[in-house]
Amino acid sequence: MTDSRNGFCKICSKETKSKCSNCNQVYYCSGEHQKSDWKNHKQVCHPFKIEQTEKLGRHLVTTRKIKPHEIILKESPLTRGPSQVTGPVCLGCLDGVDEENYVPCQECGWPLCSKECEGSAEHREECKLTQNREQKKVVIHEFTTPHPMYQCIAALRALLLKKTDKQKYEKLLKLESHEDIRRGSPQWKVDLESIGKFIPRFFQTKEFTEDEIMKMAGILQINGHEVPTSDPPHVAVFETASMVEHSCKPNVAKSFTKNGNLILWAPHAILKDTNLSICYSDALWGTGDRQRHLMHTKLFKCECVRCQDVTEFKTYYSALKCKNKDCSGFVLPSDLKNWYENWRCSACKNDVDKIYVSEILEKAGTDLAAMEKNVPNCIKFIEHYQKWLPRKHYYISEVKIQLVQKLGADPKDLMVLSEKDLDTKLEYAKEMIELYEQLAPCETRILGILCFEVHSAVAEKTRRISLETNMNCIELLGESLSYVEKAIEYLKHESNVFAEGLVCQQAIKNRDALKMVMSF
Repeated sequence: MTDSRNGFCKICSKETKSKCSNCNQVYYCSGEHQKSDWKNHKQVCHPFKIEQTEKLGRHLVTTRKIKPHEIILKESPLTRGPSQVTGPVCLGCLDGVDEENYVPCQECGWPLCSKECEGSAEHREECKLTQNREQKKVVIHEFTTPHPMYQCIAALRALLLKKTDKQKYEKLLKLESHEDIRRGSPQWKVDLESIGKFIPRFFQTKEFTEDEIMKMAGILQINGHEVPTSDPPHVAVFETASMVEHSCKPNVAKSFTKNGNLILWAPHAILKDTNLSICYSDALWGTGDRQRHLMHTKLFKCECVRCQDVTEFKTYYSALKCKNKDCSGFVLPSDLKNWYENWRCSACKNDVDKIYVSEILEKAGTDLAAMEKNVPNCIKFIEHYQKWLPRKHYYISEVKIQLVQKLGADPKDLMVLSEKDLDTKLEYAKEMIELYEQLAPCETRILGILCFEVHSAVAEKTRRISLETNMNCIELLGESLSYVEKAIEYLKHESNVFAEGLVCQQAIKNRDALKMVMSF
């Protein structure tokens, strides 16, 4: 009788209880058989499996416990292209160009950043299609604002895979487009004019039907990832990563290599049989903004654990203070399902009109967007808006992060920072780390930066105390070391083409120097 815990070796079909330790899905009776199958198996050897339900569609579920900081998936894009709203960019590397520093492609006229990008494989097919037009070459005159001609390029590149890489094209078509939901919506109508009708008209081609184009536009909207390896960021679609479900408090962090490949990894341990999730929106936004963005771009209302808790785990991140001066309660939506109707105080139960709420949030948002982010302005903003907003409100938190980074931004400035400002830097940095480790633990870039800021500030405090008292300050040194090690863990998967990757490199140097000092 076969043991239910056993399976059959993939190579010889012998019954065995031994599985691949990484994916925990394929059986091998011996190390020799596992090694012989590795060339084939490594393509699908991941610590997760693909499952499908009516509610979630295809999604990823862990097949074993994921260790903290473990990489879960590395993946190259099926397709990539300029964002739908962008100024002119090089169609080779996707970096921005302006009228002073671009080279027109000799064959089609599309702007490039250099002759080297003219031979880009990604540009080749759209270049050929452009040459088939009667006008032959593209001429760009406006470089300072979003250019409408670029709205179609990402969709066009994906469509052109039909003849250049059939396998990738078929993989794209298996991804969700939500065309039935999108059709007739305001965004769909915009896409119809700027992509669906524009491609056949501008490129003078009947190669793609309007339905094919609109389906691909939907696939890009629903599955596209913003990739920051170019400036401005571009959009890319990844096959397996597109199956990771959404949560506003996800369990998976997202990083990119300098070549634009995606890395999904676990900042914290994930148990076996757990759904993997990333945030499709910005986890640092308030609930109302996240829900509005998700409905507009991904066409669903989020019901994750964070969105189901109006207090956002007792942080009151999206709340207002009560209008009643004698009340210490927080004002939040009275109906969890609708963040745009009337709100109510959690303590005195007074109802607050949605117009009052909107006026405060719109004014704070407008002031923040227009404000020059320097130290005095940040302090004034916090002092002014804390009359209406809790200390951990998303607008207050955003400004506190700005203030932490502005105070002693340069090591030389840090050394002459007043004791009061140094204490403020430390207080706000630690407060924000505590907040986001609770609220958005996969926002590893900002958490890593904040940990590095605490490390630097504590190191400076240690320097000052040791100069004044000639004490060793081993406890403060230990605290500084602890935070710099946390910074490294948070930023270890960031490429050095990003500021966070460079901070990680500096953190490693600082950690080694600290360990040397503490060893004496």
